[in-house]
Amino acid sequence: MDDPVIDHGFTEAERPRVGALYWSAFGSKLRTAFRDDPTGRSQVTAGLRADRTLVARDHGAVVAVCGFHRDGHGAADLSWRRLRENLGMTAALRASVVLAPLDRRERSGVLVLDGVCVSAERRGQGIGSALLDAVTVYGAGLGHRWVQLSVIDTNPRAEALYRRCGFEVVGEGSVGALRHLYGFERYRTMRKRAGRW
Repeated sequence: MDDPVIDHGFTEAERPRVGALYWSAFGSKLRTAFRDDPTGRSQVTAGLRADRTLVARDHGAVVAVCGFHRDGHGAADLSWRRLRENLGMTAALRASVVLAPLDRRERSGVLVLDGVCVSAERRGQGIGSALLDAVTVYGAGLGHRWVQLSVIDTNPRAEALYRRCGFEVVGEGSVGALRHLYGFERYRTMRKRAGRW
């Protein structure tokens, strides 16, 4: 099997595939912000920004995505303005309130990741590691000193991957009473120095 090709961004034709991967990985945390699963999936898919992603392709097919924060937004633009335009005032207010505690803002000198997703059939084949290596180099190219991500307590497999790739825990937090809403209670913030791996 060939190594995947990792590039910046995705095409409009690839948007549905990228959205499906992103929703598959993060829909359990995001779905309570929307009236139903199809609405959430469509809002996330439509809001994905190609300029805030690295995409791994195998034989031309998207198999993994890594989103990051840039210019005030993460990989999926779920801003108040966009949600209000697409959902109406009441639904946008609900979505904004539910999504606010999950937001991870940009920091000076730090490329903050906004989700690493690998297709289920390709997990365990080194694609996630290759994507994390690529985003570390990409972050350095943007002038960042660090690459940072958050991992939830219900995803020990992802945390193990991040540790193997050289990320170290730099902080911890809790969503407290909102744990039933999001399906997790605690998260860890992990960092790795940007640059060559």
